[in-house]
Amino acid sequence: MRKIFHYQNISSEGGFTLVEMLAVMVVFIVIGTLIIAIMVTTFRTSNKTDVLTLVKQNGNYAITQMAKTIRDARSLVSPYPCYPPTQSTSISVITPDNNAITYSCVNNTIASNGASLLDTTAVSVTSCSFTCSQQSQTDLPFIDISFTLTQKTVSALAEKQASLSAVPFETSVVIRNINR
Repeated sequence: MRKIFHYQNISSEGGFTLVEMLAVMVVFIVIGTLIIAIMVTTFRTSNKTDVLTLVKQNGNYAITQMAKTIRDARSLVSPYPCYPPTQSTSISVITPDNNAITYSCVNNTIASNGASLLDTTAVSVTSCSFTCSQQSQTDLPFIDISFTLTQKTVSALAEKQASLSAVPFETSVVIRNINR
């Protein structure tokens, strides 16, 4: 009895060709690039939001403190009188409990009696002014507070982009308790 052997080409049934391997590598590279791009965009947006939030918190705190103190002030020391309108980088008032407070724009910050109202490690003042005006010498003084803040420390690309935009703050206050 004679045995017949059937030989099969085993090498053609298993493994991958070079073209198939290259195609898979290209697909993985494209997917990896898309994932990295999405992650970078997400981190950049998150950092920019954090930076702008920090700048806005500092500005809102400073403008709220100044407006409250000036609105409730017993008298305006400087600049006074405000007829004609006067613009300056500082304003001095006497509070209802007879304390003298001076707000000034110095050394890239806003200070109250020399102490900064801002986190000076995080934000910087790029412009700042106080404008005092009165319709007539008998009217109550009207104070315009205006300043612009930017991020101070810049370490990453996303933070550099966020710090390029300055955040303006403005308010107007009438000194309502003057000479009372």
